Amino acid sequence: MVFDEALTAAGPLNAHLPGRLPGHWFSTRGGSLGVGIPGAIGIKLAHPDRTVIGFTGDGGSMYTIQALYTAVRHGVGAKFVICNNRSYKLLDLNIEQYWRERGIPLHPHPSPFDLSRPDLGFTDIARGFGVDGVRVDDREQVPYAVKRMLADDKPFLIDLRTTEGA
Repeated sequence: MVFDEALTAAGPLNAHLPGRLPGHWFSTRGGSLGVGIPGAIGIKLAHPDRTVIGFTGDGGSMYTIQALYTAVRHGVGAKFVICNNRSYKLLDLNIEQYWRERGIPLHPHPSPFDLSRPDLGFTDIARGFGVDGVRVDDREQVPYAVKRMLADDKPFLIDLRTTEGA
């Protein structure tokens, strides 16, 4: 079962992992940020016998990253994938649309939209909450990461580095 809050990475995610079974694919509504991790936990609580994977972005995950602690504390074995493009890409896209609608020339995005400095070590953050994880920097690492993630029914996090700004 999948909870998809990948937002700007949803296109590639859906191309590789299309939701085909009714009741097995859930997503956020209204462009909200931060529901990927707690959404996956909620689905896992409702379906404890199923494998549940929550996809979120690096920006969105920063809103509710503490939910990893909830998963560990209450033994909820949801899995998490952070699609990490090192930016609040959705905010970049939204502000560009705002500027276009008002005839404002495109210019550099506000610096808080950049999540590359400092590098957010999501596997380190996850371990701080008691969740094991791996960082994936290239495609060749994906099979190993997925195998580790599915090895047991404990919470697990993959920090999936995507194309800068994707």
